Amino acid sequence: MASLFNIWGLASGIDTNSIIKALMTSAKAPVTRYENQQLEIKWKQEAWNTIKEKLKTLQSALSVLTDAGGIVTKKGVSSNESVLSVSTTGSAPLGTYIFEVLDIARTHTVTGNSYTSRAEKLTFSQGYITINGKTINVGTQASLLDIAQAINQDTDISQYVSASVLSISSTEYRLVIASKQTGTSNSIRFEAEGNDVLISLGIVGQAQSDIFTSTTDPITFTTGNITINGKTINVGTSASLEDIVSVINNDVDISAKVKASIITTESGYRLAITSLVGSIDTIDFSGDNDALITLGILNGDGTVKYPNSTDATTQLATDLKLSMSGISGTIVRQSNTVTDLFEGVTLNVRSTGTSIVTINYDTSQAISNIERFVSIYNDTITYIRTKLTEEREEGIDFLTEAEKETMTYFEIQQHNEKLKVGLLRNDSTLIEIEEQLKSIVSGVVYKDTNNPLSSNIRSLADIGISTGKVGYVTMEDILSGKLTIDYDALNEALTESPELVAELFSKSYTLIQDETPEGNIDGINTTFKLKYAPLSYDVRPMVYADGTLLTQVFGNTTPGPGQFRIDYTTGTLILGQAPTTSLKVTYGHSVTTENTAGIAVRLNNILKEYTEEVTGVIPYTINSLTAEYKELSELINDTNARLSLYEESLIRKFIALESAIASLQSQSSYLSTYITGLQKQGGK
Repeated sequence: MASLFNIWGLASGIDTNSIIKALMTSAKAPVTRYENQQLEIKWKQEAWNTIKEKLKTLQSALSVLTDAGGIVTKKGVSSNESVLSVSTTGSAPLGTYIFEVLDIARTHTVTGNSYTSRAEKLTFSQGYITINGKTINVGTQASLLDIAQAINQDTDISQYVSASVLSISSTEYRLVIASKQTGTSNSIRFEAEGNDVLISLGIVGQAQSDIFTSTTDPITFTTGNITINGKTINVGTSASLEDIVSVINNDVDISAKVKASIITTESGYRLAITSLVGSIDTIDFSGDNDALITLGILNGDGTVKYPNSTDATTQLATDLKLSMSGISGTIVRQSNTVTDLFEGVTLNVRSTGTSIVTINYDTSQAISNIERFVSIYNDTITYIRTKLTEEREEGIDFLTEAEKETMTYFEIQQHNEKLKVGLLRNDSTLIEIEEQLKSIVSGVVYKDTNNPLSSNIRSLADIGISTGKVGYVTMEDILSGKLTIDYDALNEALTESPELVAELFSKSYTLIQDETPEGNIDGINTTFKLKYAPLSYDVRPMVYADGTLLTQVFGNTTPGPGQFRIDYTTGTLILGQAPTTSLKVTYGHSVTTENTAGIAVRLNNILKEYTEEVTGVIPYTINSLTAEYKELSELINDTNARLSLYEESLIRKFIALESAIASLQSQSSYLSTYITGLQKQGGK
């Protein structure tokens, strides 16, 4: 059709393009109106999303206060932080405790022999490593890095130990194997067999005897005494290598840390005593060792004659040992972090020594939590009040397309910002939210149905949190519902009655069972009164009318058949259709009444009802606006389709007009020529 515009008006001289454009602009007025309504819906959704996010932020601040630990906070102070530090929760016992740390928990750590390279391949007889009963093979050629990687990649071994290569200098590297947890229960156990790699590296200590030609021939000793790790045994004055191995390995005390074996060499046999817990320094040979000196395991001065290492070292695992005033005996733990000595107390032990730990109430954290709540509450209530009271500038309306063409993008945005003002002015749902919040923060908390929480602490005002006093804050702030904090009163309440302040915020639930609302069940009445009004928005009621489960609607929506709505302020239940035989409301879980729940609990419950995805009042409102937006989109599409047909009709009519005018002009020209011809003939 557009190509026809180029020839329009040739016959008539009329600007048909402008005429059609003007007619279409007028006809498109409904579309423009729908589009403006969509824009307004989008702005409303933005405003509601902002309100929802502010309420969620308020919920976050309240989540700390719904737990008594957010108010009844305690602080532990250590007199000697170098010995131990302390952290506490609200359940920590008040008092002063003296701790003496006798020993700290350590990991089992073994450092092997020194090598000039961490990447150079070393040669081993078999290539086996056995740790905690698991054997792996690294091959007969492997570097320190290869060995560490093999240990760390084995899923069984790496549960308990880690391996690394320690760089002492550019020419000194050592393999280190350490337990992952402190304490003797996490000690590493090596094996004497299948461990040629770790024995070669000095990680597993081994002392060998002189070479003997037989394992069964008796060897003569003066006394036959052997002393290992403080335990002395006797093999007699005549015993073979096999006899000695048997005696050592059958001793329960000695065999717990070492194992004796016979090693076959090209020249004969050697007795080997191998450590099961680390390097050679873990075997103590001090004492009467006539047999081991005779065998050549020890020199005459008691030193090891053929050690497999001279510089490998071992730090055996140790337990934390401490004593505490008022408790007899030694307290033993596997870790330096002690969490089970007192409820709510964690000790972080650093070294041996003495420290006095004092645990007192800590009001600073409670004040910080309350300050955050008050600040976010004030921001939220101020925003709500602004949205409820703001008025759009008089005379401001949506821009026409012609007006937009004369303006910059920035100017259009500025204009739209003015149009956003007042969209939620006097909105009933927003008024309901404001009233609920103000009502709760000014409410009284009851110990039970008839008795206040205490004689002196019943409401936020009793602990210094209120809308303020005339003369101290502006009247505007008082009317807006913003809260102020009297720090003297708050400090006093937290110092003298922290548990009561905690209850004021966090007192939890009472159980409400099924109920039959008050009202006439006669097939006519649709309005009933709930017994526990006004209820918390946390209530998730299931309403059955004539045995059928109804669906809840929110806001000002009028319930239809099969639906119900609750006015949470008054506890009024409104049905879409009157019941004829029965009406029952089932709560099915613990809920709370306004009187017996803490302020933070009440607020949190109501905010959940407004913000909960899908079922919350605000998401429901936003979804309803989305549905309106879609309906308008359908109207726009239908209207545009009709306008397209209308435009096509106009084009055809103007084409027909041009054709008719062109035809008339042609006939007129013919007649004019004909008449002129006749006149000329008549003149002759």
